[in-house]
Amino acid sequence: MGTMKAFAAFSIILLLLTGCAVERSLERREEGVTLQPGSFEREDGSAEKLRALEQSLSILQSEVAALERRLNSLQVRPRLSTYKLPQNIDLCGERFPLEDRNVWESLDREFLLALDNEAQVLLWMKRAKRYFPFIEKRLTEMGLPDDLKYLTITESGLRPLAVSSSGASGIWQFIPSTAEKYGMKKNRSVDERFDFLKATEGALAYLKCLYEEFQSWTLAMAAYNAGENRVRKEIELQETRNYFYLDLPTETERYVYKIAVAKIILSDPEQFGFRLEPKEFYDPFVTERVKIELVQPLPIMEVARAVGSYYKEIKEMNLHFTEETIPPGVHFLNLPPGSSDRFWTFFSMWKKELESK
Repeated sequence: MGTMKAFAAFSIILLLLTGCAVERSLERREEGVTLQPGSFEREDGSAEKLRALEQSLSILQSEVAALERRLNSLQVRPRLSTYKLPQNIDLCGERFPLEDRNVWESLDREFLLALDNEAQVLLWMKRAKRYFPFIEKRLTEMGLPDDLKYLTITESGLRPLAVSSSGASGIWQFIPSTAEKYGMKKNRSVDERFDFLKATEGALAYLKCLYEEFQSWTLAMAAYNAGENRVRKEIELQETRNYFYLDLPTETERYVYKIAVAKIILSDPEQFGFRLEPKEFYDPFVTERVKIELVQPLPIMEVARAVGSYYKEIKEMNLHFTEETIPPGVHFLNLPPGSSDRFWTFFSMWKKELESK
C-alpha cells in the first residue's frame, strides 16, 4: 500500500512540474517572446532554473517508471470476502446438493479456510506440477475419474514424507495393514508407502475396489479415510447410502468437502488470486525405474557414484529405502533420467565381483 501511495505522489508531482513548464512556455508566447537557445540566460538565471526543472522531471520520470514496474510485479489478492463458491460443484461426477444449507455451509467453511492459507495453496500448485502428471496418466489408463488425484491434497498436501499421528505414511497416507494388502512392503530397511509410484498404484486399486462395493465415489472416498468397515456399519445403522446425510467421524465428514475445495481452487487458481510464473513450479517427477534382485546389500553410495549422481539425489528419488543400503530381495530402484545404461553396466560388474569372492 505504501508503494502505491508513493507512486501516486510521484505521478502528481510529475504532472504539476510538467504543468509549470508548460505554463511558463505559454506565458512567454503570450508576451511575444520567441524562445531561442540562450534566451533565458538574459533573465534572472531563468535558464538555470529551467535546466534544474528539466533535470528534476527526468529523475521523477525514472522513479515513476521504476515504481510502475514494481507495482506491475506485485500480486495483491483481493479480500477473502470477494471470493464466492461456484454455484454448481461435482466430484467424480457426483453433484453436491448446495441447495441444502448444511451442505453449502460445510463446503463454504473448507473453502474459506483453504483460501486463507495462501502459502499452502501455492505449495499445492507447485507440487501438483511434480506429481499430478503421473497420477493423471494412471487414472486415464485405469478408466478412473480424474478428480481422484485431489485426494492427495487432502491426504498429505502432496508431501512425500508425510506421516500422520495414526502412522499413515506417504503421499497417499497408507496405514501398514492396507499397504501390505495392496503390495507395499514394510520392514526395517524398506517402506514402500514412500515409493510414490508404487503407492499410487496401490491407492488407485484400493479406490477402485471401494467404488465397486459402495457404487458411489463420495462413499468410496469416505471409506478411504475412515475404513470400509466403519462406513458399512454407519450405512446399516442410519439406513442411508448418501454421504452428505451420513453421520460420520468429524474428520471423515470434512474429508470429501476438502477434496472438493482442492478441485475448485486448483482447477482455476488465478480466479482466486493465486498466480505463479512457469519457472516457479516444481519440476515433474521423472525417473528411469529399474527392477533389481539382490542377494547382498547394495550401498546407495555405490549407485550414486556409478550413475554420476549424488547420494542425496538417489536417496530422495527412493524414499522407500530407509537405510544407506538397499537390502537383499527384489526391489524397484528410481534413477535419474538417462542413467539406467550406466547403472546396468555397474550392476553387472558388481554382481560378478560378488560371485568371484
